[in-house]
Amino acid sequence: MKRHPFCVGALALVSLLSACTSNVSNADPFAADKPSGPVKPGIYEPKRGVYLGAALDTSEIVSNAVPTLTAQMQSFDRTAGKNHALYMHFLQFPNLQGEFATWDTDANGWIPAAQFAQATSDVGATPILTLEPYVPSAILDWKPGSKAFEATKLFAQGAGKWGKPLFIRFAHEMNGSWYPWAEWTDKNENMQRDIGEETGFTAENYRQAYRNVALMFRQYAPNAALIWCPNSGLLGGDKRDVFRPFYPGDDVVDWVGIDIYERGWNLPMPGAHLWGGQFGFNLTHDMTDDTSTKANESVNFYQLYGKWKKKPIMICETGATLSYRVDLPLDERAQITKDWKIGYWNNAEYGWLQGVYGTSQYQGQKFTEPLDVAFPQVKAIVWFQIAKREFIPAQSGPGKYVWFKNDWADYRIGGGVEENAKARFGQQEVDLYRALTKNGYFLSKIETKTGGIKVAKK
Repeated sequence: MKRHPFCVGALALVSLLSACTSNVSNADPFAADKPSGPVKPGIYEPKRGVYLGAALDTSEIVSNAVPTLTAQMQSFDRTAGKNHALYMHFLQFPNLQGEFATWDTDANGWIPAAQFAQATSDVGATPILTLEPYVPSAILDWKPGSKAFEATKLFAQGAGKWGKPLFIRFAHEMNGSWYPWAEWTDKNENMQRDIGEETGFTAENYRQAYRNVALMFRQYAPNAALIWCPNSGLLGGDKRDVFRPFYPGDDVVDWVGIDIYERGWNLPMPGAHLWGGQFGFNLTHDMTDDTSTKANESVNFYQLYGKWKKKPIMICETGATLSYRVDLPLDERAQITKDWKIGYWNNAEYGWLQGVYGTSQYQGQKFTEPLDVAFPQVKAIVWFQIAKREFIPAQSGPGKYVWFKNDWADYRIGGGVEENAKARFGQQEVDLYRALTKNGYFLSKIETKTGGIKVAKK
């Protein structure tokens, strides 16, 4: 779920200028990306509206998982004042030792897919299972009898036998630098892709691994909607297309996901206002865009996958925090976190919650880009309702970076800036979330009749 955005004009994707700004030449570099005929709705795609979703912290649940998970989800629904349609779970597949989960067992002895899926179903919601291949090369050893092939087949058969709707998100944020299934890892923490930092797992390898897993679910679990989910930013200091090299193909992608976080990349000082269009900017520009110009020099994610490919878009992870800012006194840290998450000054300056969930139907405030008007192809939003200690980089000046290491990052709606302390503005955050999402545009149940498949009723 990490996000390391930065904007450097010199990194603009010059080769994509003609498609993203004006017609410089007659050639269309996106011609191969555009469907040649009508596009059917994605599996479980709602005709209108956005599924509400959340990822909750399950790290302390060690036994009796189903009733405990059910109670946890019910509690969050009560807090939010509305049931959520989706809940997300993370599984290592395989783990660092190369061991694979099955549908009924977790490779690390944690919560297995079957228990999470059952608990989610018990509260009337639908599970999203994020499969994380910590030994990505294993997925490339793909033939009948191989460990990966047989384990994926067994897992998919379990999901298919379960029979109810679910979503599978395999190897997310592959375009970052923090997972072993990325092309590189930022070992020296300089925010540049240097020689020797390659993982050996290329974009081509990624596409093949994704297809291997996806086609197995296609065969044995037609009830599973497949999500491809990059991160919103580009890293690496070279001119790379941040999305398309990793796209595995329309035939194995039902939903296109994207993870977008707001963590104050440019170290905002107390009193700073969050630009109200920041969430929309992340949907329409990658971080190579030159912010000194009005033109969009980068890949327009929403246009490419939402408008052209007509894929339903899921914000698979989003959240906002400045709780890690140990360079600030506690009072200032609490205030700036509150402002950055739920502040409102005018219809062009407001917090992250309003940017993500603000619609034209909301009567309390006005927004620059209401979700239902500006981004109707966004069909699901999953809030990262988790607090944890993280290593977070930030830009302290042009080309200068500072790392906040193992500091408290609380993304939760209702969270705080101190671990194990009462949140100063927690209730205000909860109240705003309830107010923003209570209208009918936000959906508590998925629609099971779209996408041309039949699934078991809950």
